Amino acid sequence: MKPLNYSILREIQKKETDSTRLSSLEEDFYDAASDFLRQKREEAFSNGSMPAIREYENIKKIISTIKERREEKIVLMAIRGEGTPGGLTPDEVELLKELSDSVKRFRGKMSELFSSEENGKAFAPRKKSRRVKLLKDVEPYKGLDNGVYGPFKSGEEVELPPEEAEWLLKAKMAETI
Repeated sequence: MKPLNYSILREIQKKETDSTRLSSLEEDFYDAASDFLRQKREEAFSNGSMPAIREYENIKKIISTIKERREEKIVLMAIRGEGTPGGLTPDEVELLKELSDSVKRFRGKMSELFSSEENGKAFAPRKKSRRVKLLKDVEPYKGLDNGVYGPFKSGEEVELPPEEAEWLLKAKMAETI
């Protein structure tokens, strides 16, 4: 990468600010920006020159703006499920992959948790069940969800809501299969 300077950073900042697409960066952009910022900091504070300090502060803001705009765009790409474009730094590629994976996991959980039109209700929570084997006969009873469960015969295997299965297990009336 050619050495960074103020005008190159401003050009990159303008591209990032003016476009909804990511501009192409060299793989070592952030390392080069860090080196350039460190150099400008040393120059600014070694001689105490106000113009040099102002330039350092401006460069710091420009780099921060570039980084923030790129982060926003990468987050949106992950949400939209877009592929990995060229021009990303290795760290940005990793960020996009991790965010995309997180979004996929979240959406998977939500689709498991909510089903449209299950039991005639939109977005009704899907209940998980637990399979148990009854050790004793159980008369019909009203559960925590006001549903009626039973009668069950000893040796019978049934699927029950976790709360119902749990109390049968604790009462030693059933065992986990």
